[in-house]
Amino acid sequence: MLLPAGHPFARRPSLRLDDLADARWIDAPGVGLPLTAARASVRYDGTDLLALCALATAGHGLVLLPRRLAQAARAGVAVPLSAPRLVHRTELLSPGTPTGVAAALAARLTAGSPV
Repeated sequence: MLLPAGHPFARRPSLRLDDLADARWIDAPGVGLPLTAARASVRYDGTDLLALCALATAGHGLVLLPRRLAQAARAGVAVPLSAPRLVHRTELLSPGTPTGVAAALAARLTAGSPV
């Protein structure tokens, strides 16, 4: 979770999604998963991740990001989500055996190397 520095939960070691049931969220379908209208208080139609982070750290709403992205934000506090456990998965789909750059990427992904 990317929170403004002054958010009441910013000093916690981790958060549960249930803790944030009544929070204001930013719906940013161009950057992340779209939220239901009932949960979102602000909608961001852009695709700039840094702009989304700026909105969150300015207090306009919360965003759930992969830890590496939340920690790379220029402001705010990244607090890990402890429950539920979320998993980010990358899949490479190919109609045959990958070649060239796709083969190199597939090799890195299967080796567990960061991309």
